Amino acid sequence: MELWKKYRDSLILNDEIFLADRLNSAKITSQPNWSKSYWEFIKDWISDDNYLNVHTSGSTGTAKALLIHKNVFIASALNTGKYLSLKKGDKALLCLPGNYIAGKMMIVRAFVLGLNLHLQKPSSLPIINIKYNFVAMTPMQVQKLIESNKKSIDFIDKLIIGGAPVNDYISENLIDVKSQAFETYGMTETVSHIALKPLNGIDKSEFFTLLPGIEIDTDHRNCLIVSSKNLMLENLVSNDIVQLKNNKQFKWLGRYDNIINSGGVKLIPEQIESKLKSLLKSEFLIFGIKDKLLSTVPAIAIEGSARTDGIDFSKVLNKYEIPKIIYYLKSFIRTKSGKIKRKETINQLLKDCH
Repeated sequence: MELWKKYRDSLILNDEIFLADRLNSAKITSQPNWSKSYWEFIKDWISDDNYLNVHTSGSTGTAKALLIHKNVFIASALNTGKYLSLKKGDKALLCLPGNYIAGKMMIVRAFVLGLNLHLQKPSSLPIINIKYNFVAMTPMQVQKLIESNKKSIDFIDKLIIGGAPVNDYISENLIDVKSQAFETYGMTETVSHIALKPLNGIDKSEFFTLLPGIEIDTDHRNCLIVSSKNLMLENLVSNDIVQLKNNKQFKWLGRYDNIINSGGVKLIPEQIESKLKSLLKSEFLIFGIKDKLLSTVPAIAIEGSARTDGIDFSKVLNKYEIPKIIYYLKSFIRTKSGKIKRKETINQLLKDCH
């Protein structure tokens, strides 16, 4: 018998135990619209098919469909459970869309680890008014919580944050919360995260630590290569530029496909953005534009109408990193889960300006 079939007999939803027969007979059409993607995935999980269709978010390129064995989902769930010491009956909150891997994995973890999964309509501002042992959110959701009611985060024992890099504002505000907060690193191909970075507490670090059974290396570009027998991965080459601390820890620097080559000086936009977080409150993107002298120079796109007049970029940036042109865009293009589509946003901006 396939391993995953041991983990489909029951699911605890909103404090109620649902056996497989009841889950299978549930009518998706009778569920609220916002929860239909959850129920569709639940039915896919308990079906006899060994593989699941999942889609990448499209935030770093064209969204694509992947066919992944259910045993890989099991391995990922067990890894997270072991690392975070999650146990049967722990109360978890699902406030992410069920269309993508992050939301799907919360459901799988509930099946595999016996978590009591509470479903909530996904929104940019989750409702946190009861105690949860485990919650997964996007950076945008956490930032909205910080801005509206930071104390509510104390209701969460263990909080993982993924889907996009965690900015300095969020990191600084999580230092004094009671929750154990982690930034995640992963992709759809690795079936959710393969590494976690503690954002507070005595283990706070700037490095991601690998989950059990994950092996890493880098290629000639210093991009991460991932291998794992349990996740059925062999030398998966990413476009993520990293700095290895050892064979279990690494620092994420940025995406290779975003690099700006300015007169021979290679600039990583994500690193420039990290430095600028303390100066700019609005969302923004650093990208390269053509230049006659240097071939490419950095530019900045700022979301909204908040002007940057008077801001001295040289306070945090060197002369090569300072944006040569400033663009303002009413709103950035985002995925359904709220992640900024960098390439599409920049392409739309340049199209509108030329």
